[in-house]
Amino acid sequence: MSRRPTPFFFWLFAVLLALAGSPVFAAKTLVRLEGLTPAQMQEYHRQGYDIARYGKDFLEVVLEVAEVRAFTKRGLRVTPVIPDLDRYIAEVRAAETAEAKYYTYQTMYETMQTWVEKYPKICRLESIGKTFENRDIWALKISDHPQVDEKEPAVLIMGAHHAREWISTEVPMATAKALLEGYGQDERLTRLVNEREIWFVPMVNPDGMTYSQTVNRYWRKNRRKNADGSFGVDPNRNYGYKWGVAGASTSPSADTYQGPSPFSELETQAIRDLAAREKFSADISFHSYSELILYPWSWTNKEKCEHDAIFAKFGKEMAAFNRYTSQQSSDLYPSGGDTDDYLYATHKSLSFTFELATTFIPTPDKIAPICAQNVPAVLHLIEKAGTYGLVTPVGEDLIADLDTPSAVAALVDLTPFASQNDVAARLRRLEVELARRLVADQAAGRTATAEALAQLPSDHPMRRAIERDAAQMLAFATVHRDTARP
Repeated sequence: MSRRPTPFFFWLFAVLLALAGSPVFAAKTLVRLEGLTPAQMQEYHRQGYDIARYGKDFLEVVLEVAEVRAFTKRGLRVTPVIPDLDRYIAEVRAAETAEAKYYTYQTMYETMQTWVEKYPKICRLESIGKTFENRDIWALKISDHPQVDEKEPAVLIMGAHHAREWISTEVPMATAKALLEGYGQDERLTRLVNEREIWFVPMVNPDGMTYSQTVNRYWRKNRRKNADGSFGVDPNRNYGYKWGVAGASTSPSADTYQGPSPFSELETQAIRDLAAREKFSADISFHSYSELILYPWSWTNKEKCEHDAIFAKFGKEMAAFNRYTSQQSSDLYPSGGDTDDYLYATHKSLSFTFELATTFIPTPDKIAPICAQNVPAVLHLIEKAGTYGLVTPVGEDLIADLDTPSAVAALVDLTPFASQNDVAARLRRLEVELARRLVADQAAGRTATAEALAQLPSDHPMRRAIERDAAQMLAFATVHRDTARP
């Protein structure tokens, strides 16, 4: 009896035939493994498979063509996403034009240097460290007095922790460009530059990015030479908070190798030292892909961080701009030693990761639309940095949506994020306003503000200050009433 070839056979044959003429990269294909349980997904992650995307019940995995049949034998549904990655990559590079192309390390530096020359009053360029291959890690500061530390709310925007995620450099660069070109032309952008210190590190991992663009498109790590002769550490598994507890490999050859120790890498040391100096109020680290907005915790899915409600609020607000899905990072999979957990746990920065785009390697014509989709979300976080929750910018009402005790309590409990700058003054005005409300409520027989304060510990600094102010207001009102002329 004859056996008819299956559709999978035709697909595999086509991939093998196409790859026969590919001289640059090893034979690779991107497939979707569907119908997976969370345990299966974590196991494939633990085994070190090159996972490009995590879904609710699927993974998209870069495989050698020979590995594909092994997965089908396990009874898994295997669907080709990009059957011939090598050919696709070649087509992507060929599609680059002068108007639509990815930044290289050199063109990124040249562009930022041009900005400094064109806008010297509102930006400066600084090397925050050197890489293993002696490249500078460049940081661009945008502010109305870029040479001065004005103690304004500081924000950090990062890209390219992972070398092959080229699109992750594009959004930071596009955001910086929008701020510089809009200064003096657009009221909102001008205000952001005047009232914030905005730092951009568009290429945290320039060694890896350069290697990905010139040698191996699939390269993910940096270019440290490991003790066993292999190369590279995953920078986004090398930060010091909960390093090595989950989602990272101890094998130097693995794509998620965590490194020999926390902050063993020059790239993560550079970000650590910049954050220690600048005390960022908020930050975004760009990655790809999946159209997600992620926030702490990353290291565990067994618990939520202390300020989960605040992260959820801002994630939802930013998602309204780019139509991404906002969620706790570990809802995908737990991973220790990443930027979000470190910057939040250490500096109480409002830390997010954006997973850009819907495809493994966006074509050049998608760069501009992806940037246009995400820059407004970045600007929103920059605007909110240092004025969290329901506190609005200078010149506008400080209080909004305080109709319920829970809303008041949520706002009062944002004080851990207050940086030592104009936010302190805003919180003081908020304190006085809430004290006035407490006095007015007491006079009118209302209890909303008192109920809100009761949700906080009796020794909470903000609660004590509000109750003290209210007592002083009542005392002043009594004295004023008793001594007033008839």
